[in-house]
Amino acid sequence: MTAAQSFKIYEILGKHFNNAEDAKIVVTEIEQIIESKIADQKDVLATKEDIAKMETKLGVQIAEVRADIIKWMFIFGIGQLATIIAIAKFFFHQ
Repeated sequence: MTAAQSFKIYEILGKHFNNAEDAKIVVTEIEQIIESKIADQKDVLATKEDIAKMETKLGVQIAEVRADIIKWMFIFGIGQLATIIAIAKFFFHQ
């Protein structure tokens, strides 16, 4: 929470409390709650660096999958060609 935000909350609460000390205590408690929630969520939230690392890893994985797909397409094509040639020889030799 920024200082300006804290001051604004302090001003608003100061109007509702009998003394400024009570308002200051409430603002301090609110700041502590917000900071603890941010600290708790820090491990869960992704930073720009985390996202960049994941995109890099994903790009490498996609490249590997593409290479595997091309390899298996080539192997499957050779198998189909061999099957067609075998069938053609069977029919034309009789």
